[in-house]
Amino acid sequence: MNDLKFALRQLLKNPGFTTVAVISLALGIGAGTAIFSLVNAILLRSLPVPNPHELRVLQWTGTDARMRSISGYFNVEGNRSTAECVSPTVYLNLREKGAEIADIFAFAPLDDVIARARHEAFAANGMVVSDNFFSALGLRPFIGRLFAPGANDPNAAQQAVITFDWWEKHFGQDPEVVGQTVTLNGSALAIVGVLPRGFSGVHPGNPRGFYVLLTPESQFLERPVSSSDHWWVRLMARLRPGGSDHRLKAALDVVFSREAAEQMKNPGILVQPGQGGLAFDRNTYGKPLLLMLGAVGLVMLVACANLAGLSLARGAARHHELALRAALGAGRWRLIRQSLAETMLLGVLGGGLGVLVAIWGRTAISRLLAGSLDGLQYDFSLDVTVLSFTVAAALLTALLSGLLPALRAGRADPLAGLKARAALGVPRLQAGRVLVVAQIALSVLLLSAAGLYLRTLDNLKQIDAGFDTERLLVFQVNPGFAGYKDAQLAAFYDQVQTSLTALPGVRGATPTVFPLLDNKSSSGGFSFSDRAGSASDNLSTYRLVVGETFFSTMGIPMLRGRGLSAADADGASKVIVINETFARKYFHNEDPLGRSINTWRADWRIVGVCRDAKYQNIKEPVPPTAYISFRQFPLRYGTFYAVRTALPPLTLATAVRKAVAGIDPAVPVARVTTQDQLLDASLSKERLFAALCGALALFALLLSCIGLYGLMAFNVARRRNEIGIRMAIGARPVDVARAIVHEALILAAVGIGAGLPAAFAVARLIQGHLYGVPPNDPATLGVVIAALVAVALLAAWLPARRASKVDPIEALRSE
Repeated sequence: MNDLKFALRQLLKNPGFTTVAVISLALGIGAGTAIFSLVNAILLRSLPVPNPHELRVLQWTGTDARMRSISGYFNVEGNRSTAECVSPTVYLNLREKGAEIADIFAFAPLDDVIARARHEAFAANGMVVSDNFFSALGLRPFIGRLFAPGANDPNAAQQAVITFDWWEKHFGQDPEVVGQTVTLNGSALAIVGVLPRGFSGVHPGNPRGFYVLLTPESQFLERPVSSSDHWWVRLMARLRPGGSDHRLKAALDVVFSREAAEQMKNPGILVQPGQGGLAFDRNTYGKPLLLMLGAVGLVMLVACANLAGLSLARGAARHHELALRAALGAGRWRLIRQSLAETMLLGVLGGGLGVLVAIWGRTAISRLLAGSLDGLQYDFSLDVTVLSFTVAAALLTALLSGLLPALRAGRADPLAGLKARAALGVPRLQAGRVLVVAQIALSVLLLSAAGLYLRTLDNLKQIDAGFDTERLLVFQVNPGFAGYKDAQLAAFYDQVQTSLTALPGVRGATPTVFPLLDNKSSSGGFSFSDRAGSASDNLSTYRLVVGETFFSTMGIPMLRGRGLSAADADGASKVIVINETFARKYFHNEDPLGRSINTWRADWRIVGVCRDAKYQNIKEPVPPTAYISFRQFPLRYGTFYAVRTALPPLTLATAVRKAVAGIDPAVPVARVTTQDQLLDASLSKERLFAALCGALALFALLLSCIGLYGLMAFNVARRRNEIGIRMAIGARPVDVARAIVHEALILAAVGIGAGLPAAFAVARLIQGHLYGVPPNDPATLGVVIAALVAVALLAAWLPARRASKVDPIEALRSE
């Protein structure tokens, strides 16, 4: 306690040093805590259920997969596919076969549902789940009851379970909520239970507000439960006592091989860890996040080197004091302990301020994630794991930064230290110079990585989407959930289009099943109607159901033939338009016009070829795409409209809502956005990592500037007498200043030279995350070197200016 009290008095005596040291530590620890909270939320945190380590995510794999229709995660590498969805029939067979080893449960997302609770209408996301979903997870209700396996309730399809957050937000925590009604897409459902606080689904970044039961009578099914054409339910399992991954896979492989024999070759089941829920975000963000965590470690090393250099300089200034204390009987351990007490106190203060920096940082990160296409909403709360990381980071940083100054303090020589100061000369502080060089070298590494990420983001923004993304308003309507069917749907879409095109400032409008660049797609296999044999096997194309005004509204020119028209109605000959990639891949030098393909159990004649346009996202190559009229393939469920405007798109949002409400107020407008916003959201991951890496690099650069400034300022202060003598015998102020700047530039050059090889190695490591920029990009490295030279000049400018203004008479008065 005496050491801590004395350390506090010493720090208060030197507010400049204390402020700089605490801020340096706060930047490093705060950045580390913010990034670690992101890593913890996505990679480390388990689902809030009992024994989460028993949970497993089930996926399947196979070669030459030809699915008629599939939802969810689907990855293809070569001819091998990996996916997570199966048909309800396949699920039931897998559940029965693996019942002795694990409790297998199924679920599927319900997105963009129009909900109404207590006269309040809003868009909501929910989930349709199997009857054993909650029991397998081990959840108990906060209020009411949950769905139970085997329950034979004839009203089960009209019941819903809501989350605690929903209960709090939309029902005001009403204890009598059980039995009340919530309307989902026009259907009234009775609330039977409320889930415990903290649970919002098995996909932590995509919270769900309500749960409905997967039954044949459910109004939320796109196809009958018995249909085997569409694979759309995801699977998880909880191992029973004595169960193992190997036994579960062996049992399920037998069933799946039989069920999927017609869809693929070499089918098999993959049993993945499931304690954190669905793994899609972990697969997407895992490696980049670990790289960011490594970058955080580098920033913290820079902070350690910064504080160590400042402490060494301060220790040299206190050399006489330490020698006097040693002469009065203070042992080596006593001096080391006192020095460590000061740095540990700085670590505590820096860690406390770092928590505030982390809170600001995680708020910025959460906004970046919420701006993604998936609207990820992770819990970044500072839980025990994150706070433990903060405490450990503060203590470790303080220990690493204080160890060298403490050892230097322990070697204080009372005889040499008490001699006249002028006889001692000026301490050279070689260790301080080494630490500054190390800071600059680490800054080179971080700045080059940040520059490559920023160049990648800029290159992605410059990609030609193949259509005009500006002044496009996008919104969604769900007439199918308001009771519209078949011919009524086409009539409704025609009315909407007529009303939209009549609005002032609207140049065109078109319905489309998916907006472009929204990370959604539809694909499937096809065969050539006029070509038989193996040449027609294993062909696939992306598909997009659109209106006849789609190409003119989006600005996609027709290259050959014609586009879709209103005459391409339900009873007419079925026609499609293909893109350039489709024609080039499947027809080569042949003329595709007039040829027919068989898909969706019908023959479709090709009437036109349009220019390539990006479909699912801006980063992927344009896939073979077939465009089909909504009049010949009805849009039954949520449908989007793209509206080309002459004005800023969002200024027409209110007019669009009124136009749709004028047709049918029961069909609300949802997900109002712009095409430019969708494009920005599709680059959210690249923007996130560019922002994080850029912020870390700026922190490192700032710390390096502080460290170099501290070393130069200390040298000027300690060499004040020498500078006075030099000026007294004729040295000009510019000569004195030049020497200070020259030393700073030499240190910067050595640091840059030491950091470039490490920067080249890191660039090769992140090469897979780059787009359109080589790992060793000369332009990026040139900017990095120029920035560090500028920082060195800035750090040396004030000490050099101070040195040039030394008054020889004042400096030599004490001699």
